[in-house]
Amino acid sequence: MEYVCRSTDEIEEYQRVSSHVGKGLASIQKELHRMKVATKTQVENIAIKREVIHWIVEGSCYMQYGTLSTETDKAPDFLVALRPHAAWEKTPVKLFCTVDGHPRPIVKWLEVLLRCTNILTCVVLVFSSVPHLTVIHHSKLEITMLDRFGVSFGTEGGSISLVCTMVVVPDLPNVPPLAQWYRDDKLLKAGKLAEIKVGGGAATLTLPLLAKDDEGLYTLRMWTKDGTTEHSAYLFVKDAAPSVAGAPGAPISIKAFDINSDYVLVAWKPPNTTNEAAITGYFVDKRESGSATWSQCNDSPVRICKYPVHGLKVGHAYHFRVRAVNSAGISRPSRESDKVTALDPAERERLQVIKLDGKHEVVIKDDDLEGYVTLPGEPTDMHASEIFKSYIVLSWKPPSPRGRAPLWYIIEKSVSGTGAWQRINTAVKLQSPRYPVFDLEAGKKYQFRVYSENLYGASEASKPTDPIEKVDEHGVPSAPGQVVATRNTKSSVFVQWDPPKHPNHLMGYYIDASLVGSKTWAPCNHKPYKFVVHGLTPGETYVFRVQAVNVYGLSDESQESTPIAVEPALTTPSAPHGITMLSCDGASMIIAWNSPKHGGGSKINAYYVDKRDADSLAWKEVNSAPTKTRTYRVDGLTEGTFYEFKVQAGNLAGVGVPSAPSTPLKCEAWTSALPGPAYDLAFREVRGDSLVILWKAPVYTGASAVTGYIVEMAKKGHHYHPLNEEAIGHCYLQVTGLEAGAEYTFKVKAVNAEGVGKASQTSEPVVAKALPGTQEIQCGVDEDTGDIFLSFEACEISETSNFAWSKNYKEISDCPRVAIETKGKHSKLTFVNPDVSDLGAFSVHVTDTEGVSASHTLTEDALNTMLELSYNIRHPIVPLKHQLNYEVLEKGHVRFWLQCLKMSPAVTYRFIVNDKEVTSSDSHKISHDVNTGVIQMTVDHFSKASEATYTVQIHDGRAKNQSSLVLVGDVFKAALKEAEFQRSEHIRKQGPHFAEYLSYHVDDDCTVLLVCKVTNTFSRTCYCGYRYLFTSVNSTFFLQFSRKDQGHYKAKLSDDRGKDTSILSVGVVVTSLPLLFLSGSSASELVLQCTPEGIRLQCYMKYYTEEIRTAWLHKDSKISSSEKMRIAGTAEMAWMQIREPSEKEKGHYSIQIMDATKSHTRTFDLSGQDRGRVVGGLPDVVTIMEQKTLSLTCTVWGDPSPEVTWFKNENEVVSTEHAKITLEANKFASLTITAVTSEDSGKYSINVRNKYGGEFVEITVSVYKQGESPPEAKIGGRGATPAPLASKTPAQTPTPAQTHIPQTPTPSLKSPTPSPKSPTPTAKSPTPTPKSPTPTRRVKSPSPARSLKSPTPPRK
Repeated sequence: MEYVCRSTDEIEEYQRVSSHVGKGLASIQKELHRMKVATKTQVENIAIKREVIHWIVEGSCYMQYGTLSTETDKAPDFLVALRPHAAWEKTPVKLFCTVDGHPRPIVKWLEVLLRCTNILTCVVLVFSSVPHLTVIHHSKLEITMLDRFGVSFGTEGGSISLVCTMVVVPDLPNVPPLAQWYRDDKLLKAGKLAEIKVGGGAATLTLPLLAKDDEGLYTLRMWTKDGTTEHSAYLFVKDAAPSVAGAPGAPISIKAFDINSDYVLVAWKPPNTTNEAAITGYFVDKRESGSATWSQCNDSPVRICKYPVHGLKVGHAYHFRVRAVNSAGISRPSRESDKVTALDPAERERLQVIKLDGKHEVVIKDDDLEGYVTLPGEPTDMHASEIFKSYIVLSWKPPSPRGRAPLWYIIEKSVSGTGAWQRINTAVKLQSPRYPVFDLEAGKKYQFRVYSENLYGASEASKPTDPIEKVDEHGVPSAPGQVVATRNTKSSVFVQWDPPKHPNHLMGYYIDASLVGSKTWAPCNHKPYKFVVHGLTPGETYVFRVQAVNVYGLSDESQESTPIAVEPALTTPSAPHGITMLSCDGASMIIAWNSPKHGGGSKINAYYVDKRDADSLAWKEVNSAPTKTRTYRVDGLTEGTFYEFKVQAGNLAGVGVPSAPSTPLKCEAWTSALPGPAYDLAFREVRGDSLVILWKAPVYTGASAVTGYIVEMAKKGHHYHPLNEEAIGHCYLQVTGLEAGAEYTFKVKAVNAEGVGKASQTSEPVVAKALPGTQEIQCGVDEDTGDIFLSFEACEISETSNFAWSKNYKEISDCPRVAIETKGKHSKLTFVNPDVSDLGAFSVHVTDTEGVSASHTLTEDALNTMLELSYNIRHPIVPLKHQLNYEVLEKGHVRFWLQCLKMSPAVTYRFIVNDKEVTSSDSHKISHDVNTGVIQMTVDHFSKASEATYTVQIHDGRAKNQSSLVLVGDVFKAALKEAEFQRSEHIRKQGPHFAEYLSYHVDDDCTVLLVCKVTNTFSRTCYCGYRYLFTSVNSTFFLQFSRKDQGHYKAKLSDDRGKDTSILSVGVVVTSLPLLFLSGSSASELVLQCTPEGIRLQCYMKYYTEEIRTAWLHKDSKISSSEKMRIAGTAEMAWMQIREPSEKEKGHYSIQIMDATKSHTRTFDLSGQDRGRVVGGLPDVVTIMEQKTLSLTCTVWGDPSPEVTWFKNENEVVSTEHAKITLEANKFASLTITAVTSEDSGKYSINVRNKYGGEFVEITVSVYKQGESPPEAKIGGRGATPAPLASKTPAQTPTPAQTHIPQTPTPSLKSPTPSPKSPTPTAKSPTPTPKSPTPTRRVKSPSPARSLKSPTPPRK
């Protein structure tokens, strides 16, 4: 034999090839085994399908004859059984029974001879004429569960469906898989409370009427080829809204025990109570099956969770329910119990079965074997089966023998040790060996005995019971021990605790949870058991407590657990995925991968890469030091070789499992002119109809730079299509128009000058659905600092989460233009000196969450609006309700005041008069009121030296404001005249004076009298009258006169303190007396008329003089003429003038007109009426340069909302492009004139009116040319005239005393602190007193300006 000597290189090559061949053979063997298994499965599936087809063919042939029933198989049963009969010899007897079953049963009658008694028995034999189809066993099906139901939450009275989709192989429509549903390991059956469906690739459990009894762990178990597969999840059911606020929840788990012929014991579990009052008891209700009427079983609430119900009808079926009671009310009823039938359980024990011929069975009763028995035996084993404070239940065994006659029981009780027995069921005929006793005295012990009785008599008494006392043997359990909460998932916590030291027949536990810092507790479960607490808010911190439950109720709460944040349990991360190659130069590769789907509850801080040749089994470590990025350059590769890679991720818990090996990647230099693939596709802001996709630029750019990207999208089950026709230049795209709930995938292709490059790896599937609780970014201005900000509150976070802010999807880092502040779930981005460079799309995403993110686009308009608001906040002003004004008080004092909308106790202010600050002194009293916002200065001696410009400067924190009043010239003269008048009036009133000047008075008989009223008189006061002397009656003077007494009358008072005089001119009055009778009958209804001074109520009539007896009333109170409410009239009208009406003048007004025989009344309702008026904002005089924009803006008011009309030189202004009129929110009226010219000069006015009247305000506008000096503004305030109800033009106001209104201020602003009214007398003149030349101001004082009048008001 010849040996060949090989070189070292040849030996190594031989070994490498040999090992590869060995590995190849092993791979071939594995593949052959896999093919054999697959072929066997296909053959079995074909056989099953053929068998099903055979069923269908046979079934269709059989159905042609109409004999195949659609009913399911059912065992034979007696619906109505045979009844015993007694009959005379040789008389016919008809025996009948009703049977049921499928297939239709065959009935055979048998006659049995037993103890000389003929007994006819019916025996049912099953026979089916329809052949059964062969059943395919469910173990031949292969089932894979897909979408599984998760932890679910429902509410009492609602409905819910648990659905699990699956793939069934083979999928045969006539052979559905076997699906079994369990609740707490108890098999559920289909019925009205649980609907079960299987088919169409899904198994569904629907609970149509939820109750807390449905709460629990639900399990779906499927029979498969490999045994069983199952899935479980909790369903939690919370209480429905109570029928009465504060009432408890409904009890649960209502069950009936110890069922007898007229007695049943009902038991239940108490509800969980957290914030409600403690439960004081329960009511038990019952209804007969088939009836909808419920009846209450107990008159007073029972305190324990058991109640014996007796007095039932034998053989009747019942349902029970329970309601809980506390101090607030009664709960909703519980779910009703299952049906129970009141039957004697001993009846079954007294049955015997006898076989005939070894084939048939006959059932007989012990009564048939006992012989002839009359008196029954005594009952035995008398004892108390239930002992509580509320009641005890007595139990015993029936007598034996008992006889065939109907049996009942008699019970007696005796106080222990007395020997005296008393019957306790006198009115009740007991038929079952159970009886509840309620009316026992506390603290006493009792003994009981029982007799059995029938129609033949009573038995001997049973043996007495031991002494029994009604007590609660145990009570509620003690509180559970230490509670420990540990992490479970991002929305659940695992809670454990130590059991109570005294469980006392423990039923279970209730768990409550509360947010840290909150005193509100919420129930975590409504069935008493231990479990994982689900449905918590991720990232929030909770504490937990536990209560133990038994038949007596709930224990005390345990101590609270230590606070725990809801975070996933710390584990190693799952495997990375999606390994792809980004570039290759023949000696190295750049690879990338996707992050793990589960981070393990800790930030991923390391990735490790391994590699191997595609034909090798050994993995080699690529990087010993961890990399934090998800791209890595692998060097030292051999060109032309295929490589596989795998990646592991690491966190604080350690290194996770490795990823699946990548597909073999060939190390071959990329030379294509087209760009490589984009990578790292991610999604942000996923909503029901939109999302944002982001990616990173390709590492390999090709022959030229990348110029854009094409994004392709595919809905699940559809083909890919491009979303953008033109390539976009940035690495993000907002996708809109998605279908809510649909699943999508995406690809991205880079574009350069050479064309479209390779597509990226397909993205992870994304469902168009927003995360629960998702919120958007809010944009606003800080009310304290004026900073413009963007804020975002995350719906969930984790301990490792960070808020990453981006502008145009480029992360913001260390940018001096913004400041970012994050606290808990809230993050805030604040702009530093924002301008147009800050415009764009701002977005934020929260790391280590399920995609919490949002965006907001900042536009130029929005930025300008917020900049204006920011300026106002940073440069605040003290808002004024009323500008600086004045009013003249009695004694001639003058009060200067203004009112702020609000002020703080730290407010400071200065009064400046002609540039000189005035401080508080005896002559200038300065004060303020924080509650009303009034700042005031009272000048005691107002003289010629007081002519000045008055200014108030206010500082309140950072806010400032000032208001000035120019009191010079005619305006000052009017104020000084009014002050001097008030001063002289005060002096006049120091001595005797007239409270009412001379006036007419007409008696019922048309006698005309002169009347005056004096006050402040003494016995030494001298009364004089010229032309006639007067007599005094209670300081009121009368004089009767006739036609010849026409002339002038004068009255004078004097003493050492002073004097006063009143003069009255008497005209032709007596000749007019017959017309008095015409005035009342011709009087019109009261009408409202606006005047310069306020409003006037007018009553028109054919003839009127002040001698006509009239009376004005407000809210049924008579009104006397005064400066505030002036009463007068003309020849055809009586009127009452209300100056500056305020809230207190609202109400019902009436006038009573009396003639010689009767009274006539006319009414008018001023309730809730508010005439249109200008509140403020307009200047007096405006000077403006040509080509500028003039804006006249004011605030208007009225109820209902007023109409606004603008005038120029008494001609109405129509809105045009040059002069634009606007009214915003029925409150802000403006006239804007663009590019003003000299033609726009003139007198402008605004008329504000509604159906109750209005007013108009005038403004003088002067336009001067560029280069000219502005014309000097006329000193004085602006005028405001109340407008008439039906007038649109100011010139048409039909006011009797109306004159031209100069634009000068007068003391007429309504002060929030009115001074006492002066009792200056008012003459009852038939015409209004002439007004003072001093004009009224737009807003008036409660002390109106008084005209300078002679001491005796003149008459016309």
